[in-house]
Amino acid sequence: MKKRTIAQGAILLAVCSIAAKLLGGAYRIALTYVLGAEGIGYYQLVFPLFALLLAITSNAIPLTLSRQISAELSRDRGGAVRAIIKKAVLYAVFAGALGAIVTVLLSKVMASAQSQASVYICYVAIAPAIIFVALAGVFKGWFLGHGNTSPSGVSQIVEVFVKFALGLLFAYLMMPRGLMQAVAGALVAVSVSEFISLLTVFIWFMVSAKDERALPVLSTEYKFFPTFLPITASGFIFPLIAFIDSVMVVNLLIKGGASDAVSQYGILTGPVASVINMPIVLAMSISVAIVPAVASAMAGYDVVSVKQKTATTLKMCFMIAMPFFLGGAIMSRQVVGVLYPSLGQAHKDLTAYLLSLTAINVLLLSMLEAVNAILQGLGRLRPVLVNIAVSGAIKILIELIFVPRWGIMVSGVSSIVFYLTAFALNGVYYNKLVGKNAKLFKSISKITLSGAIMSMAMLPSLFIRNNIWSLVCAVGVGATVYIVSLLVMRAVEQKEMQMLPLGGKLTRLLTKTGYYKVSH
Repeated sequence: MKKRTIAQGAILLAVCSIAAKLLGGAYRIALTYVLGAEGIGYYQLVFPLFALLLAITSNAIPLTLSRQISAELSRDRGGAVRAIIKKAVLYAVFAGALGAIVTVLLSKVMASAQSQASVYICYVAIAPAIIFVALAGVFKGWFLGHGNTSPSGVSQIVEVFVKFALGLLFAYLMMPRGLMQAVAGALVAVSVSEFISLLTVFIWFMVSAKDERALPVLSTEYKFFPTFLPITASGFIFPLIAFIDSVMVVNLLIKGGASDAVSQYGILTGPVASVINMPIVLAMSISVAIVPAVASAMAGYDVVSVKQKTATTLKMCFMIAMPFFLGGAIMSRQVVGVLYPSLGQAHKDLTAYLLSLTAINVLLLSMLEAVNAILQGLGRLRPVLVNIAVSGAIKILIELIFVPRWGIMVSGVSSIVFYLTAFALNGVYYNKLVGKNAKLFKSISKITLSGAIMSMAMLPSLFIRNNIWSLVCAVGVGATVYIVSLLVMRAVEQKEMQMLPLGGKLTRLLTKTGYYKVSH
């Protein structure tokens, strides 16, 4: 029963995380409508430093505490949990306040480094959110340590809903005062949403921990930082690369003579990234599920099971990502026309071009996330971080040399090189650990061929002038042809079909038709 509860909790948290990311993507699309390309550019400039400070100060708090609290509870030492929480709250207040102060102090320095002096007020607007995220992490960690994932999941949804509603409202109300004030208004909404998220999980904690708070405080032998620092390091590389980009790319574009450098940066990191990241969430849901399964198989020295589970995960991620990659590359103008009607024609053209260019990142990043999750489940975190750091350095070098010459397109290409290199390096390492899999290669070949057939079926939709109807036809015809092609080539085995959304119902239907044999 306990295992089932843990599995259900993991599924609930994954579902809430996926829903929150999808809502977040929809929010960025709506916010682009209000702020425009330049406004979303200013908005995006602030987040790399914000994400980097969160990675340093607080992102590892929930997982660190959950491990220590669950260990104490297994020894029936509820009083020690009180000591852990008290120390964690003190750390969160200190680290969060320090992060907020650093953000405010660096606001003008960062704005100057990004060649956008007036953007400093945006850093000030988002600074309080660092404190709220750190404190919320403490209470989320308490719940996770008790095996309850609901508060973490619910607070994510609450945070996104509040940000969605207030962000659009504040940006709209502040627009008459100027574009930068509207952007700052949207970022104030981020701080408010994080506060509401903190309030939600804190009230839930006060009700749930009532009995535990009555216990006498016991000392604990667990140290916070020996667990906290490795987890922090594992989530540090991606925010650091994004932070370097936020300082570097706009300046390089200006050096190259771009008159709308902020708008170009905003289009790549806002509208384009939002469209690309939304389907990746679906593939990431499989990656989330595979980590405990791989770790469990490794603990039992079941090499065959590890190889089967990891190969199935890679295959499913590839199969899910393929149609979104091809759809984004082929139908980029229609997607942009439907999602971003408020952009000017020049910005629409640039967005469509960058989307068609970088749509392959849907495939690359999905596979990279899957391989990283697998290697994490195998206990091989350090090589993953090294490979990502090397790939990030290559990305930065490409931008430094070529962005002034060829513009924002180079930044898009550098992201492709980044993900491709990281996936290749980690993929080679995965093959060394698990061994080559000819069956996986054959399955991926079938999926690729199905994608090619789907692409040809979608091409006539490009001649439909209405963007909405063009997309509807492309999705309807393309999805049907893709699914039929997969079935005809028998690219999906019965057990793999069950991993997909509605997989159980599809498996039963295909079994009734005789496609799958009845298992005994």
